[in-house]
Amino acid sequence: MELLFDLLGDVCISTVVAYLLGRNRKAMTMAMAPVTWKSWAVFTAVFSLLSIISSYYGTRLEGALASTRIVGTLMGGIIGGPWVGASVGLIGALHRYSLGGFTASSCAVATFMVGILAGLLRHKVGFHRLDWRMAAGMALMAELIQKGLTLAFAKPFEAALAFEKTAAIPTTMVTIVGTTLFVMILKDMQLQSELSGARSAHLALTIAGQTLKWLRAGLSTDSAQRVVELIYRLTKVDAVSITDDKKILAFVGVGSDHHLPGGEILSPATTEALTTGEIAVFQDGAQCSEPHCPLVCGVVAPLMPKDKAVGTLKLYRSHKNSLSVSEVQLVKDLAQLLSRQLAIHELDQQQTLAERAELKALRAQINPHFLFNTLSNIMSFCRTAPDTARMLLEELSEMLHFSFAKHEDKVTVEEEFSSVAAYIEILKVRFGSRLSVNLDVNPAIDSYLLPTFSLQPIVENALLHGLFSKPADCQLDISIKAEDNKLVVRVADNGIGMTEDECEKLMQEQTGGIGLSNVRQRIANLYAGQGCLELHSQKGEGTEVIYKIPLERK
Repeated sequence: MELLFDLLGDVCISTVVAYLLGRNRKAMTMAMAPVTWKSWAVFTAVFSLLSIISSYYGTRLEGALASTRIVGTLMGGIIGGPWVGASVGLIGALHRYSLGGFTASSCAVATFMVGILAGLLRHKVGFHRLDWRMAAGMALMAELIQKGLTLAFAKPFEAALAFEKTAAIPTTMVTIVGTTLFVMILKDMQLQSELSGARSAHLALTIAGQTLKWLRAGLSTDSAQRVVELIYRLTKVDAVSITDDKKILAFVGVGSDHHLPGGEILSPATTEALTTGEIAVFQDGAQCSEPHCPLVCGVVAPLMPKDKAVGTLKLYRSHKNSLSVSEVQLVKDLAQLLSRQLAIHELDQQQTLAERAELKALRAQINPHFLFNTLSNIMSFCRTAPDTARMLLEELSEMLHFSFAKHEDKVTVEEEFSSVAAYIEILKVRFGSRLSVNLDVNPAIDSYLLPTFSLQPIVENALLHGLFSKPADCQLDISIKAEDNKLVVRVADNGIGMTEDECEKLMQEQTGGIGLSNVRQRIANLYAGQGCLELHSQKGEGTEVIYKIPLERK
């Protein structure tokens, strides 16, 4: 019993190491990422030292040494993989052999083997799927290997047997307990890190939902000030700033006495983010010309509604190396969401420049009800499903980008279909599991031309008027093919269908809609009688719309 308590005291060191590693963001990042020379060197040094200390503080018993050395070796392999496990095992083995004793050789070989096996376990299972049961099983196997080698090769056998009778149970128990605690602590720290990331994503979406009404007016001093005040209040950082590509638009928090709105950009990190379009982080000193600026730590993310940065979002801390990984990710996510809101503003501006009445009418198909319903869905998913909310925002941005951009009479299949695909993804959320979509669009025809906004109104009619009221088993088929020198576009649904009278009214604009009849009329005008649109429907069985136009490449 005394030996057990001595060994438990030694394993406390391993537990402390596990806790400190788990609390260190860089160490956890290295543990979850593929091995590099840096992570190999760090983990090999830490766990080799732990293995050596365990050997030094081991208990001499029956002419041999009982220690928790194996725990350090297992920990090295589990956290660093095969290369770290082998390195720690080799160093621990050489050190154990140097201490002598009749079990020195067998224990050294066992230590090296255990390091390799622990690393292989980590490599096969992966850090994310590793749990305490696997750790306990690996620890038990390690002790069985060590004891088997000791009994097989240590001489004299009687001394080896006497040693194992005394030490086998205590050392096995301690090794299992120490290794299991190590993995449990690391997994708990990993869970806390993931929860922190989820909270950051939720916070980013919450902020983005509230800033939409301001940034729809563009990036101005007024809108930027409202945004930074909101971010400052919700994130509890020391300072927040937004710039355009030349000057500071808004600033709130510590350092506001010299980071003045309207002033020139002061930090090299901001210039770097604007130039490269990549996020910039500084952790060890102020970057402005003010001698006593307290903002010694910060992250700068570019605002890029298109391919070029038009400004930056910046969060600051007043203590060195105090920015967490989740805060950096928060700024990155926020900048992406704000960039998309600015893109919507630019698309709004493009809409005002539209010249063609037909395209203006078709843009009206994206009506306020659809937009408000989509934004409401995004807001509701911010709490329950942040990834879904982000996807909806991306698809809405893609759809609006196409809808509000200035187009000619014809666009490529690829351009038209990208907007339709975004619209379908948004509607899928409203349909839920009721809807299945079959797409048959050959990539070889992506460069062929078709009338602008000719597919979206047809798909919208199918989804909203044909399928939405159907309680289950909603099927939408879309195909675009080249046949007999014609581009054939087909949209079919198994929805509620229409009577012949209803079909005729729809084609003759007697229903109050502008989509299908507008497409038919534009096909007739653009192709001088060489194109046609057909509508087939039966009540209760579904609807099929087909139009054929001459093949034409961009």
